[in-house]
Amino acid sequence: MKRALALLVVVLGLSTAASAQAWRSYFKTTSAAKAAPACEVLAPVVVGGTQGYADALSGKCFVSIHPTATTNMVYRDYALFDEGLLMVFSSYGEGEGPDMTSAREFFFFPRTHALHLEMNAAAKTISVVMADGGRATFDPATAQISGLDRGSVTVSPRIDRSERGGVEISGYQGLLLDAGFRLGELPSGLPNGQSTFRSAQGQLCTVTNSEIFVYKDRDRALKYDDPGLSAFLKTRCPALHVGF
Repeated sequence: MKRALALLVVVLGLSTAASAQAWRSYFKTTSAAKAAPACEVLAPVVVGGTQGYADALSGKCFVSIHPTATTNMVYRDYALFDEGLLMVFSSYGEGEGPDMTSAREFFFFPRTHALHLEMNAAAKTISVVMADGGRATFDPATAQISGLDRGSVTVSPRIDRSERGGVEISGYQGLLLDAGFRLGELPSGLPNGQSTFRSAQGQLCTVTNSEIFVYKDRDRALKYDDPGLSAFLKTRCPALHVGF
């Protein structure tokens, strides 16, 4: 039903937030008791072929970047969260089932800034100040990420399961956590799965998800604030240069 509604929105040519909500199903917590911080809230704005907006979801601030036009529900969009997450969400078509969508997750540390979306129709620019203070820029024609202040990004033109999200980040000048790729759910949602930290110097350390995420009521959250994460990694990954 949700995918049918999203398809109807696209067919009717309506540029609304409803068309960018498929990734919400990956976040299970719906408890109103979980208070959200003071989040930037911006109604949907369209620049070129891209819709962006900012809001809160289950106690997390987020920014959504979504193409306004899709073909047969095949698209790639993005959600950025105040926990440091950049999620690459892909939809592979109109059908139902766990193999019809996917997520690739990157977390950036330290988290020092509030999320901020900037969409300038006159200048035809779109950017998001991420939780690490760096700016991610997006191509308004395609809604695809085109640059990072603190690293390099490459985007595959193909939206296919074999591309594993189709976005890769290199040379990030901070601490990056690559939680990987998964069909139908968040990769970090697997307690026994693995995620890899990468330092600015290129050092790697792979950990089991349950070491860094806490799981409750089918939801997951990072266990540590930045000081706690730094202390954990200095013991768990002593060769990794944390940098904060």
